[in-house]
Amino acid sequence: MNTRDQIEETLKWKLEDIYATEALWEADYAAAQAQVAFFSSHAGKLAVSADALFAALCDDSSIWQLVERVYTYAHLHKDEDNGSAKYQGMTDRAMQLYVSAQAASSFLDPEILTIPEDTLLGWASEERFSRFRFRIADVDRRRAHTLSTEEERLLAMAQEPLSGADNIFTMLTDVDLDYGSIVNESGETVKLTHGSYNMFLVSPDRRVRKDAYETFYKAYRGMKNTLNATYATSVKGDVFQARAHRFAGALEAALHGNGVPVAVYEQLIEAVHEMLPVLKKYLGIRKRVLGVDQLEMYDLYVPITEDGDIDMPYESAKALVKEALKPLGAEYQQLLDKSYAEGWIDVYETPGKTSGAFCAETYGTHPYVLLNFQGKMDDAFTLGHELGHAMHSHYSATAQPFETSHYRILAAEVASTVNETLMTHHLLKGEADRVKRAYYITQFLESFRTTCFRQTMFAEFELKAHRMAESGEPLTVESLSQMYRALNELYYDGAHVDDNIAIEWMRIPHFYNAFYVYQYATGLCSAVKLADDILQGGAVERYINFLKSGGSDYPIEELKAAGVDLNKKESILASLRVFAQYVDELDALMQ
Repeated sequence: MNTRDQIEETLKWKLEDIYATEALWEADYAAAQAQVAFFSSHAGKLAVSADALFAALCDDSSIWQLVERVYTYAHLHKDEDNGSAKYQGMTDRAMQLYVSAQAASSFLDPEILTIPEDTLLGWASEERFSRFRFRIADVDRRRAHTLSTEEERLLAMAQEPLSGADNIFTMLTDVDLDYGSIVNESGETVKLTHGSYNMFLVSPDRRVRKDAYETFYKAYRGMKNTLNATYATSVKGDVFQARAHRFAGALEAALHGNGVPVAVYEQLIEAVHEMLPVLKKYLGIRKRVLGVDQLEMYDLYVPITEDGDIDMPYESAKALVKEALKPLGAEYQQLLDKSYAEGWIDVYETPGKTSGAFCAETYGTHPYVLLNFQGKMDDAFTLGHELGHAMHSHYSATAQPFETSHYRILAAEVASTVNETLMTHHLLKGEADRVKRAYYITQFLESFRTTCFRQTMFAEFELKAHRMAESGEPLTVESLSQMYRALNELYYDGAHVDDNIAIEWMRIPHFYNAFYVYQYATGLCSAVKLADDILQGGAVERYINFLKSGGSDYPIEELKAAGVDLNKKESILASLRVFAQYVDELDALMQ
């Protein structure tokens, strides 16, 4: 591994585009501190006049632009080397500033709601409020679910204990729980961890997969009552908060923030149910290729194709991404060239660098992409994925004012997955080699299985668990495991559903952030539908406008304008039919 000073400058991001010197960072840090300290002077005055409200909103935006810029610069420097005491300190200071800004502005939305609705919307109609109009409308939309100031204060004070189940789960599963040991492929006894468990599930040695699977779930079974009590507490906390804010249920409360109708969630589940026979066919291919009498749950992740992951140097990866994304138009191509040449991307692994990959944004400068490029085809897909986020951020920031430039989580994975889908289509176009073709298709299908089918099953479990609590049914190990087993039997028809997978719900961290995971499935389906529309022609302009929309509307409305109406089950089914087409082709290839 090269040290950072051994990496060419063209292969590192340019943080000086945020601040040319650290003295400028310090100046903005001090300015933000002063603005945060001053902001409390707006409290109690917002309802006096439109001028008072406008001044507070302007100051709030100014603070958050500074805080975002200060925090991003410090954190990205720390990401270059997490062992740097200097940038650890700067990041800590930036986080303290962030928390202070949150506390200082916490009165803003509740106080806006003290303004009579007709008066508030009248003020918002003034031209000067145009950049704040969506925020004001969004705050006003929450009026029916906002309590008195004192009641909201009490609920805010209760947030830490109400969210304590998540912390207990994390401490138990990441720190205290002993997962035991197994004998690996080489005959060595090794400790089982979260990371090694996932590695063992793709082992070609079925004995290793089976041992890892059974040993892993033995640890959870030994703590089943504690984990059940922890999850039940989390669910009941969600139900309490929903009822406190006058929602019909926990699902409605969770979806309200993004303006998502309950029907979208329910229709996702219905659409996936309709296509479960196709998943069964895919599982049948896996069983046939593996040559097993019974497909076990620990057989679902092992590769079923020959190794098609070819070497892919960074220059070749850049060329592949650019060629695959040609359907997105000339402007998108020019932006890719800028990202490659102008310090958007930090390419190679170096000592202390943050692992994985991500894209960071800060208004007023270009996005920043972190990679740990290893020279394989998977790394090329990671480059395309993160550049999808980068282009989304760039288009949003250049088309929108700061106040509406940040897109919401429901839309966040669409642009990145559109890029990956276009790359898959490009690689398959004209590819005659059976091994490579089967490899690319399997990668795509596995993404669908784990992101759409599996996450929808998770979403259905969450819905059933919360509705059990809302109707007064006890959440016991037996009732939750029985329900989760039935879901696995429905979704994984063709595989053996055993007692271990029946308690898988005990280990899913996302369940402590209720009704979040459905967005992975809707995001993938939206992206596949958009990519198909783009390749068919006529959808590029709509798609680029989606990227430009940022946070100017609710994601479901932005996607509708792009051509994906999540209110209609057909939008999900259209994507699932693409899955079905590739299952059929894989079936023929693997005969």
